[in-house]
Amino acid sequence: MRNHSNPRAKKPTFEQAELGALESSMPAKRTVAPLLLSFGFHLVVLVLLGLWWGSQPKGTEKSKNDRPIGIAVVHQLPDRQRYTEVQSSIEESESSEDTTTSDASSSSLAPPSDLAPPLDLAGILNSLQSDPSPVDGTGLAGESNLPGDAFSTGSSAQNGEGEEATTMVFGVSGSGTHFVYVFDRSDSMNGFSGRPLRAAKSELIRSLGSLTERQQFQIIFYNDQPRPFSLPGMPMSMVRAESGNLDLARNYIRSIAAYGGTEHESALKLALRMGPDVIFFLTDARVPRLSQAELRELQIRASSSGTTIHCIEFGSDGGTPVDNFLTQLAAMNQGQYRYIDVRKLDN
Repeated sequence: MRNHSNPRAKKPTFEQAELGALESSMPAKRTVAPLLLSFGFHLVVLVLLGLWWGSQPKGTEKSKNDRPIGIAVVHQLPDRQRYTEVQSSIEESESSEDTTTSDASSSSLAPPSDLAPPLDLAGILNSLQSDPSPVDGTGLAGESNLPGDAFSTGSSAQNGEGEEATTMVFGVSGSGTHFVYVFDRSDSMNGFSGRPLRAAKSELIRSLGSLTERQQFQIIFYNDQPRPFSLPGMPMSMVRAESGNLDLARNYIRSIAAYGGTEHESALKLALRMGPDVIFFLTDARVPRLSQAELRELQIRASSSGTTIHCIEFGSDGGTPVDNFLTQLAAMNQGQYRYIDVRKLDN
């Protein structure tokens, strides 16, 4: 058998073999380069996504001040709680060091912590003279809650402060922790050479002297309208019977002059709105007299607050008159009535 292979065919040389091997490895190198390029591209994309994600707000942080910082101050009033929100921003907190001095100086002007919140006297008087509007089922004029109203129609014993004391006005005694003196200062108190007004002032100062710092008081002199006592620079409120406050009250009493007409009802309603234990009511005016409807309304208010109303009448008739609204007012409110003959008063 013949060998059909080409006898002239030559074996490849060493250089030819090496070149062939090099050419066979070229496809693998061309595959690695695109992979490196793709890896680098995706790495850059991931870095950019990470930077963008890190710059976005987290949680509820939508702005520098997501919500204002504030403090809710609770004022405990006799019949309710009043909330006052005091807001402060971040900028205000950063400047707190600058305001510390001014805050400290203003705090020294603040009222004592045991001083009752102030009464809106103008609003109260307007309400007392308005038409009745039902509030808490009473239906009485002047029973609506007014801004800054420090007093309710509830008993003063609900305040949980003080200890009972007994004081007297012209021999009529009253016991409790909260006392309101409602004294007439109309022009008729100037009669008999001014003896009625002088005697009323002297007796009032004596009665206040029997109180201690454990009791509170208020004084309402009235003619056409009430004029309550107030501490200097402070709105009207019930006043603790401390020595300094008593000195101011004595000066206030001595400064009172008698003039004008007489309007009993507003002064009595204002006193009852404070919810005292005892009201000492002194007047020399039987006219204008309180009607039966007005007496009944005062009785409802006094019963609601647990208040006793004592009545002292100045007169010159020589005896207790038969038909007198003051005797009715005292009897309807568990109080005492006393008649004082002004002709027998000391000069």
